[in-house]
Amino acid sequence: MSIERARKLKELIEAFDGYRVGRYTSLTKVERILAELDLKLPYDWQDLVKDIKVILELPKTSEAYARLEKMERFASRLVKFNLLFLASALLLYTLSFWLANPSLGIVAFAMAIASVLMVNVVYVIRVYVNLRIDSLYAEKLPELEKLGARFKVTVDYLLKQLKRELKIGKFRLESFKLKLWLPDYAGIIIVKKPGRWSSRYEVRLT
Repeated sequence: MSIERARKLKELIEAFDGYRVGRYTSLTKVERILAELDLKLPYDWQDLVKDIKVILELPKTSEAYARLEKMERFASRLVKFNLLFLASALLLYTLSFWLANPSLGIVAFAMAIASVLMVNVVYVIRVYVNLRIDSLYAEKLPELEKLGARFKVTVDYLLKQLKRELKIGKFRLESFKLKLWLPDYAGIIIVKKPGRWSSRYEVRLT
């Protein structure tokens, strides 16, 4: 099952790379994958967890973070409201057929348009929040780089494990792609740089 192990290693690599820049992946999920693979990392897992928690706290020291947190909570509430709003629009649209009432169909259509607008508002808010949080991390760059040192070593180690599994499974290394926030690891080549649709680098193994 080398290919299955390779898939799980890919998940770990992308998770640990994300931790370096404050992108959170469920610790429970990562711990479960580590147990399934029976991997011994270069560092103790609990020490890495401590580093993760400190990294996630870095932007919270800024006065701007409280406002960003409120914006994120608003976006989350808007998503939930929008789901109910869209469900109501679909129900109203169905009723317009049952009751043979075109007016209800027009209202449902208007609600659907409003729902699309809400989706765009949520998207804009979350893009803005992410960009601002990135800027807050940039202000803490020396601390972030220091805290991320163990994760870089860990990712380099996992990349070697991934290559080994792919070779065992006779899978072509150059065909295996990963999406990473940072491209400064050994044994990878950048395929695509961050762009409009993705903030991460697409890389392949060498």
